[in-house]
Amino acid sequence: LSLNKGDVLLIEVVYMTGKISLMIRGKNGSEPYTGNDLRSGIFTITVSESDEYVVQITGKNATGKVTVVK
Repeated sequence: LSLNKGDVLLIEVVYMTGKISLMIRGKNGSEPYTGNDLRSGIFTITVSESDEYVVQITGKNATGKVTVVK
């Protein structure tokens, strides 16, 4: 995901069961967000530098939904 400095991501988590983790990492090494054992909620993340970012969502016995909107 190509993002510029100051871009905002809106994250929505709908948690039902299991374990949900989310990591957002830039290819140049920045890591604007890492979260484990997420619960339902809505929050924003603002990136501090322009980069190509990888959004990684993992789950263990998880049901629910994670939405990431630029």
